[in-house]
Amino acid sequence: MSLCFTLELKMIKVIGFDLDQTLYPKSYHIDEAIQLYIYEKISEFKKCSLEEAKELFCSYYPELSGSKALMKLGVPDARNIIQEALERADIDKYLEPNEELKKLLLKLKDKYIVDLITGSNKGIALKKLARLDIPIELFNVAITGEIAKSDGTAYREWLKNYGYDASEFLYIGDRKSTDVDVPKELGINSFLVNVTKFDENLEIKQFKSILDIGEVLL
Repeated sequence: MSLCFTLELKMIKVIGFDLDQTLYPKSYHIDEAIQLYIYEKISEFKKCSLEEAKELFCSYYPELSGSKALMKLGVPDARNIIQEALERADIDKYLEPNEELKKLLLKLKDKYIVDLITGSNKGIALKKLARLDIPIELFNVAITGEIAKSDGTAYREWLKNYGYDASEFLYIGDRKSTDVDVPKELGINSFLVNVTKFDENLEIKQFKSILDIGEVLL
């Protein structure tokens, strides 16, 4: 760890967490549920069966990203559909409590202000948190999907809650586009977690598991 990075961490006062695929790991069943949501959107647009929609999607994916595959199929608002799939797919039945994560969050609360900023709307977020046995009250501030993350509005709303500089905030998520690039424009620091393949071009900390952040932050 560089001296520069250590000094930046000493400045952090507020940590915000994403929810989807951040406070729970990715899995085959979750991926399957997310893809089903995408197939349903293709089926609606193309007026075809789910099986045909799956074949259409898989003719491009995974060679292309999910959003680019939808674009190839002419499905409008492709990027938002992928984000919606992550947030609205019926995945809560696959979520399980993680006592180690809960302990980590509580330890972080002893040192930092801990918040939640998620693209899932409030009702869905509460269902997922209940399945994970993480009470919403654990977070000082919870900003849910009624306020958009993708255009930076949720992050700006987050900053308004405190009298700190943006450089004193750290956001922890799993997606470069919404969890790194967008907050970076506002001067907010970021970590990526649940990373399967590290991006050497990113000048931020990346972790295979969310539990690993404790080695750096505590």
